[in-house]
Amino acid sequence: MSYDVVFQNARIVDGTGSPWYRGDVAVTDGRVAAVGWVHDNADTVIDLKANVIAPGFIDIHTHSDFTLPANRTAHSKVRQGVTLEIVGNCGTSAAP
Repeated sequence: MSYDVVFQNARIVDGTGSPWYRGDVAVTDGRVAAVGWVHDNADTVIDLKANVIAPGFIDIHTHSDFTLPANRTAHSKVRQGVTLEIVGNCGTSAAP
């Protein structure tokens, strides 16, 4: 099998609550295709050198609905791995 990207030599935190473990993560068409030790071909191979790879994080209390219109790229969130935000749960929101 051939993958688009393989992230090798990662410390994998899989989000289940289990301890991290070493391995590879393969991605095809923007989706995780394999986790473990991947020995197949890939268009791109990235050696993580024991850095952590994890699923996206959920930020359960933000006020990004106020700041996102001014900073549409949300680099501060994306660079921290946040892939989902919950807004308005404190009773205030930019939405009517």
